Amino acid sequence: MIRDKIVQFFQSHRFLVDVIRFGLVGVVASIVDIGLLNLLYLKASANLYVATGLAFVIASVVAYGLNNRWTYKRLGLQFGAQNLIKYTIIGTVGLVLTEIIMRVLVGNQGLNYNLAKVIAIFLVFFWNFFGNRFWTFRANA
Repeated sequence: MIRDKIVQFFQSHRFLVDVIRFGLVGVVASIVDIGLLNLLYLKASANLYVATGLAFVIASVVAYGLNNRWTYKRLGLQFGAQNLIKYTIIGTVGLVLTEIIMRVLVGNQGLNYNLAKVIAIFLVFFWNFFGNRFWTFRANA
């Protein structure tokens, strides 16, 4: 019974549309994130982890606006303090995860920072999607 409900949920059209739209917004935010990371780190000589954090925050603001106005528009949610606070909490956890991943992959493993950032974006995507879909942007939030 629970299994059937889970299968039905993941097969729903709305869920798939949300995943695709969230993914496309994620691509735009990732371009902003990686672009700013490189600009800050290479051109402004910022510390790698500071540049990672600043780029993540700015990309998160872009993603919030796009998700609120496009991905979850059908839910009728508006820019509001409650949703922004929830989004910020999810984003803060995502930032901490990103920083940990970057420190482990770059600092401990010696991986190229851009490759590490792509891996971090991929892994944190799942946290961001499910956290925001079922808490920040849920109907009747």
